[in-house]
Amino acid sequence: MAEYDYNAYRAAGGGAQPLRVAALANWFGAVLSLSLVAGIGYWSYNLMVRDVTGIPVVRALEGPMRISPDNPGGRQAAYQGLAVNAVAADGQAGGIADEVVLAPQPIDLTAEDVPARSGATPSASDIDTTRALEVAFRPGPDEGADDEPESSVARAVISGMVVEVSPRPRARAGYPAGGGTASAQSSGGPDLMAQAAVQALTSQRGTPRQIDIDPATLAPGTRLVQLGVFDTAEIARAEWDTLATRFSPHLDARGRVVEAAQSGGQTFYRLRAHGFEDEGDSRRFCAVLLAQNADCIPALIR
Repeated sequence: MAEYDYNAYRAAGGGAQPLRVAALANWFGAVLSLSLVAGIGYWSYNLMVRDVTGIPVVRALEGPMRISPDNPGGRQAAYQGLAVNAVAADGQAGGIADEVVLAPQPIDLTAEDVPARSGATPSASDIDTTRALEVAFRPGPDEGADDEPESSVARAVISGMVVEVSPRPRARAGYPAGGGTASAQSSGGPDLMAQAAVQALTSQRGTPRQIDIDPATLAPGTRLVQLGVFDTAEIARAEWDTLATRFSPHLDARGRVVEAAQSGGQTFYRLRAHGFEDEGDSRRFCAVLLAQNADCIPALIR
């Protein structure tokens, strides 16, 4: 009798499943490829038609490209528009304003809040002598700072006035302790010593020294500092006088240089100070002025 091997049928029947999966994968790949080709063709056609018809790829935004602000000047601060700002911005006072507003009056203390003043009220002669001394001792813009005779006289007069107005005056040299002259001095009469010192000091002041320096005489490499730029030479010299009064110890030994220059068809004048040894000296000088909100720029003659 013949024998049959049934395992062979099972092996043959098991190979049909992988063939079916492979066929499905092939059909899926074919459909995907056709879809991709069709999509690329459709996209290329739309791109070509859009370029031909002039339709932009990026659509422009609606409305104007630039919009002017509702308030072109911006929001005005409380300190804008004041006449005092023109002095710091332009270096000089502005024109006449259309409207002038005065500052409010300061708040005074009431009668019970005012401190009581002790001591006698100074006499009219003392006030006149004090004012004369203030005028005589005030340094001018064109004077040097090394006036030793004036300093000695000032110290002598000031010491004398301190003795006069002190509660317990000391006996002055050359005057008896209980004489008639001492009683006249303590009774509020004119201080002859102070008046004589004022007259001597006024005669010692003499004529002011020449501080103007011609810019043409400055050699290349000279160190200067620029204090500002002005429209006229007179305004520049007036500004120098103001700075000399404000910074008397620092500008007394400096020379004034007013140099004319042109830019854009306009003539202006530079105000400069002369008398610096090196760059460090000029920078230290400017540091003092800048600390007091004054303009100062180191410069070099080329």
